Amino acid sequence: MYYCTNCGSEFPKWSGKCPVCNQWDTIAEAPDAVKGKGNKSDRVARVASKVSLKELSTQKTMKLERLSSGFNEFDRVMGGGIVPGSITLVAGEPGIGKSTILLQIALKLSLIGKVLYVSGEESIAQIHSRVLRIDNKPSYSKYSLILSDETNAESIADLLDAEKPMLAIVDSIQSLESEKVRSSAGSIGQVRVCGSVLTRAAKSLEIPVILVGQITKEGSIAGPKVLEHVVDTVLNFEGGEFNTFRVLRSAKNRFGSTNEIGVFEMVESGLSEIENPSKLFLEGEGNMSGSAIGAVMQGSRIVFVEVQALVSERGMESGPLRRVANGIKKPRLDMLCAVLSKRGRVFLGDKDVFVNVVGGISIDNPTIDLAICAAIKSAVEEKVLSNEVVYWGEVGLTGEVRGGFASEMVLKEAKRLGYSQIVMPKSAKVKTASNIRVLRDISSL
Repeated sequence: MYYCTNCGSEFPKWSGKCPVCNQWDTIAEAPDAVKGKGNKSDRVARVASKVSLKELSTQKTMKLERLSSGFNEFDRVMGGGIVPGSITLVAGEPGIGKSTILLQIALKLSLIGKVLYVSGEESIAQIHSRVLRIDNKPSYSKYSLILSDETNAESIADLLDAEKPMLAIVDSIQSLESEKVRSSAGSIGQVRVCGSVLTRAAKSLEIPVILVGQITKEGSIAGPKVLEHVVDTVLNFEGGEFNTFRVLRSAKNRFGSTNEIGVFEMVESGLSEIENPSKLFLEGEGNMSGSAIGAVMQGSRIVFVEVQALVSERGMESGPLRRVANGIKKPRLDMLCAVLSKRGRVFLGDKDVFVNVVGGISIDNPTIDLAICAAIKSAVEEKVLSNEVVYWGEVGLTGEVRGGFASEMVLKEAKRLGYSQIVMPKSAKVKTASNIRVLRDISSL
């Protein structure tokens, strides 16, 4: 068998060009066939491991015990902590802070146990300088941190078996090489085999391993994409080039929800967690038209964000109308503009509309619709909305306003943060309160 070192496709014979990715000179011979193929008499008998559900109920050791990373925001995204024997892939653009936060986690956990940090991207001296940036005057005797710049996957697996740390971090998977593959480091074949070697070692030794995956500036995970079906958790680290705030999202999690987010701020000594993201996203609110406060549910928490809208007259300009959306999907903005024009008594057929969610956060939750519509209407009518009012609800094509399952949580969180009024749909099932304004449809906004 042969395979493409660029895209990983397999072929029965060699060719000069890969027919899948159209790359030249990327077809290589696959490693030797798996042992045991052929006649039954040639195979070595092996009994598969098994356990009954009744036996599991009596084994206390089978309970899922998580390891805290020392960051509440990181543990929240992980589903409550790091699971022993799990494989986590942390992906993000170069320079966004992946190595920084993982080294901070390694330092925190090395205070209570042994931690292995393997870096094929940086030398030991570079890692040491990063440690000094995180901790100006480190007391080396209190840390049980083992550093390595090994790039051979089999050697790292042997190191895990020899040291048996409570956590292992490998930075990054593209820098590793395996003896079983003859392609260069970072290729699809190397990433796949190295990931499999570390996965087997982590599962057999019950040691949690965190892998770092570099992605391109265009946002593609490249090589580590083939590992998404192998690993237990995939975390994406997001943040603008000129933004000091970072958002950690879960794209896949076998041990928790994928709706959770963790918010961090890049400071001089590393990354600092933001326990109340609503305060961060509402810092710049002011008494100006075109601004509204919306509520969305991110995992198990309610986050309040400021939505800003700018509506400009086109005058004698020709060409298509402009609909620019930052923080929400553009098709959603197009739909809301059409609903406002048809059902909400706000004609936008001759106006350009720009909408921005403050703080750089991306929102897919439709309950932000009502805040977007309120901000657009405020911008059109030049009417200032109170910054003590929260808008929560989904807007349908017929102009109706719908609620969600977290209406009671939104009400309690708004009351805790001191908001005087909350605007929500009639369908929201909440207890009667004096600070609730009920909407039936978008025309009464």
